[in-house]
Amino acid sequence: MSVHDVCLNIHYSAPDKIWEKIDEVFRSMDYYNKGENCLTWCGANIELYVSTEPGGIQISGEMPDEIWNKWYPELKSKLTEALGYEIGEPENGFSFKYWKPFVKCHTDIKSIDKEQIIFKDLSTFYWSDFTDFERDITANPPFFRFSSHLLELKITVECSGLFAKKTQRNEFHELHSMINALGIHTLDLS
Repeated sequence: MSVHDVCLNIHYSAPDKIWEKIDEVFRSMDYYNKGENCLTWCGANIELYVSTEPGGIQISGEMPDEIWNKWYPELKSKLTEALGYEIGEPENGFSFKYWKPFVKCHTDIKSIDKEQIIFKDLSTFYWSDFTDFERDITANPPFFRFSSHLLELKITVECSGLFAKKTQRNEFHELHSMINALGIHTLDLS
């Protein structure tokens, strides 16, 4: 008997319509059996469980290697087709898709360099994860948006007080200059 324990790059924050697609794929797989507390796959010498964890969807349990070696690639292939991005194990370089954008305020930036931007809550975003770089000084509040098909980060520039608009404009330009100095050029949406 072979024991398997894998995590797939499906984030727990996925919306209901995505979970419905995942459930449909799970039900389509051989040996499917909805358990009382969690989904399972059962059969002769087969007992797999699935759970949603911070590190992704975890599948663990027993399945003979000769079945697993066909079953697991089929599962990943079906999930990839259903969800529209490549499904695999994060430890093997497969990235998570985040369905909700991350929204941060410019005052929460802890550090920024050519590789990454780190916020005070220690959330870290790597420039290499983004394909689109945009800014809009006319939006309310003004923002910078960095996105790809897997991830979106929106940094708002928000100020308050008597001279809020002027301060907001100055801080927007300061952040824009800092980002430009790193070699990151944003498309102006204004």
